[in-house]
Amino acid sequence: MGKWRGRLYKTDRARDFDHELDRNVRARQIYETIDRQKFQWVVVLVSGVGFFLDGFTLFASNIVTPMIAYVYWRDDLSNRRNVHINLATLSGTMLGQVIFGFLADKYGRKKMYGFELILLIAATLGVVMSSEGAEGSMSVFAWLIWWRIIVGIGVGADYPLSAVITSELSPTKHRATMMATVFFMQPLGQICGNIISLVVIAISRNTETDNLTRTFDQMWRWVIGLGVVPGVIGVLFRFAIPETPRFLLDIEDDPIKAEFDATELFGESPGDTDLEDGASSASARGSGTSGGRTDEIIIAAPPLTTQAEWTIGAPTVTLNSNWTLSKRDIVQYFITERNWITLAGTALSWLLLDFGFYGIGLSNPKFLAKTWGSLDIVGATPSWQTSQDPSVSHFDMFFNTSLHALLILNLGSFLGGVLMISSAAHINRVSLQKYGFIALTAIFIAMGTMFITTQKEGAPAIVLYILGQLFFNFGPNSTTYILPAELFPTRYRGTCHGISAGAGKLGSILVQIFTTYYNLGSSTPGDEGTKRYGVVLIVFSATMILGAVVTQYMVPDVQEKGQGLKRSWGGRSKTLEELAIGRAGVQSDVIVRARRRRDLD
Repeated sequence: MGKWRGRLYKTDRARDFDHELDRNVRARQIYETIDRQKFQWVVVLVSGVGFFLDGFTLFASNIVTPMIAYVYWRDDLSNRRNVHINLATLSGTMLGQVIFGFLADKYGRKKMYGFELILLIAATLGVVMSSEGAEGSMSVFAWLIWWRIIVGIGVGADYPLSAVITSELSPTKHRATMMATVFFMQPLGQICGNIISLVVIAISRNTETDNLTRTFDQMWRWVIGLGVVPGVIGVLFRFAIPETPRFLLDIEDDPIKAEFDATELFGESPGDTDLEDGASSASARGSGTSGGRTDEIIIAAPPLTTQAEWTIGAPTVTLNSNWTLSKRDIVQYFITERNWITLAGTALSWLLLDFGFYGIGLSNPKFLAKTWGSLDIVGATPSWQTSQDPSVSHFDMFFNTSLHALLILNLGSFLGGVLMISSAAHINRVSLQKYGFIALTAIFIAMGTMFITTQKEGAPAIVLYILGQLFFNFGPNSTTYILPAELFPTRYRGTCHGISAGAGKLGSILVQIFTTYYNLGSSTPGDEGTKRYGVVLIVFSATMILGAVVTQYMVPDVQEKGQGLKRSWGGRSKTLEELAIGRAGVQSDVIVRARRRRDLD
């Protein structure tokens, strides 16, 4: 990714661009500089390291929760404490997504990016160091709740920041693939968490000890603590990554710095653009250095005939002022031009997805054991216990939980992520989300019907769960992350992605409450529990079909659509500037005003 050195960029050479006075030409130079680039691996890795840590932290904690339960409340027959820890994490995640999405639009992507990863690392270490104190002077449960809320905020912050930064630094043709690769880091983090858990358990099992409580207490701290290692490495790169040129141009209204940063970032010289030749003639009709408007960027020379010829960035500004949030612009963009429908579509589809995704409860040790066909208990037992056979040790139970999660959950997620990366730029992403919801509907109905009629789990259930995880990641679990970072203008991109992601976490919170407090699930022995869970899966299938309906009627395309049988095969990805125009198209307020200004010039 160009020449990464020191701070990656300096602005003391901004005077190199002083000769170019036309605001539109500068904007075209910046966008074309970005779009000329190859796949940006450094951007993906810097953004992905946070998602890797997110996946590791969120899902590894589910694996170690049985160990924590054994150490601190081993005789508690309810699962309420574990549920409260999960709810605290999800609530913090929702807050982080919404708050940091807004802050990214207000203060910039770069300012928030390194900070949120430091917050996540510090909170993870806080979880590791949680203790009861001397003779129970503190509550380890209270400390875990507190630190998991902060962990959740750090995890949530990474959603809009990683998505928006990747989107704004991606060449148009590689944008979907780069974002899919960043999202793929989450299942990789889950896999890594499970593998580390298996290794730690195996090592501890081979260590002679008479104090199982102390051993298990060390085990869970090692599993969680090792997750900060990639995060520490990622922090160094995150503080080095520059602000996105689109934010500098559209929000801070500094085209000189944006153009310099874009050329420096990608290792080009300021004169490498073909647009330089047209600078003089364009300047004659341009806006000058004191009257430029970010929403008047013309990216095609011919007269206005299609929407693609016009792009927008922010409301009316000059080169000496920054865009600020205004009620007028919010009303105009979201209400008058009906872009609230798009926001409602991305938010509702994510909420409906997570209601089903988190509702299947695969992180529960008893659920995993019952699905695998190895649950061996009679009556009520503590949440960590999956077998009452004296020949099965505690180490065996914890090891089997990690192994079952790796095979049932992670295998399908991995395969789905690989398929998503390979096809994100080729298949219509909105259609993929819609048909992914439909496929999940069919899988949930098949599982629910099987559990209600035959009460059989084991191999058939495992295959269906793997297929379900595959279609989650090769479908709406990935696209609900990608689409909000494409559909909105720079000034609202972080906020809208944060709101959409926050709606998803609201869905996960609601389903946790729904399944726990109404005692729905398949983690208890006997056919009755399996039948009840089958009914729940049928309910989840209804949320999946609703997700397909929302996607069909509320989420606009981000690619040109083909004709006939090729309609689901994605065409050219639209640029962020084309998509920023919104539902009103060439009738949007900023386009109308820009056209009038051009006519006057």
